[in-house]
Order: sequence, then C-alpha cells, then structure tokens
Amino acid sequence: MKAKDHDEDNESPQADCRRSGDVSIGAVQERLSVEVERTETGAVRVRKVNYDEIQEIPVALRTESVEVQRVQINRPVAKEYGPRQEGPTLVVPVFEYVPVTELKLMLKEEVRITKSTTKVDAVHRASVQKQALIVERRDGLSGDWVEENG
Repeated sequence: MKAKDHDEDNESPQADCRRSGDVSIGAVQERLSVEVERTETGAVRVRKVNYDEIQEIPVALRTESVEVQRVQINRPVAKEYGPRQEGPTLVVPVFEYVPVTELKLMLKEEVRITKSTTKVDAVHRASVQKQALIVERRDGLSGDWVEENG
C-alpha cells in the first residue's frame, strides 16, 4: 500500500487525464526569422590609363624654289619701265646711264626670276595621346585581379 501512496503523491494532471481516458496533445509553435546580410563575393575596378602612340599621318608637302637668271641685253631704250610678268617668270629690268657723246639710256640686263612649285606626298609620324579604360574583376576578398576582355 505504501507504493500506492507513492503514486498518489506524484500524480500530475497528465496522469489524471490518462486515468480518465482523455488524450493530451502538446501544442508547439515555431517562428522563422529571415534577415539579409551583405557579403562581398568579389569586386570590379575600372582604371583609366594615358599612353602615347605613334601614328603615321599622310601629308602633302609643297616646296617652292626660285631660279634667278641674268640675261645681258645692252640695248638703248627710250625710257625706263617697271618689272613685268611673262607667264610664271617675273622680269625685272636693270637700267644704267652710259656716257656717250650724248647720254643715252641703255637696257643693260634683265633679271628673270621664275618660281616653281613641286608637291611631294609624304608620311609624317607624330605622337598622339590616347586614353584607355581597363576593367578588372576580382573573385572573393583576396583573389587576384583579372582583366576583362570586351
């Protein structure tokens, strides 16, 4: 009987329910919490570099030259006259007074100046400054920087 007394002292409400034929069901509630955490998985960097590049630039070079020719005339003339143009040649008269029994004007010489132009096609090399963008990507926090092509 003593054992029975022991059961009676430790009776719980669940044990009481079992004796009367009732069934006990426990209720459980779970809670889910979702958060966003930023984590660096890689990085991208863009660098601008300046550099010089030699380029060939076609140019047309023009050269002018002058040919001077002296032509002795030694002919008397009635009066002085100024320079004249004969085609591409500028003719500049040079006069002098010469003593004779009488003083006469004499055309001593003509200086013929002819200008000619030649055109030469050439290539001029010049240094030009340029800029380029370099895009690099890094995987992870401490990975190597790798240049992207594109």
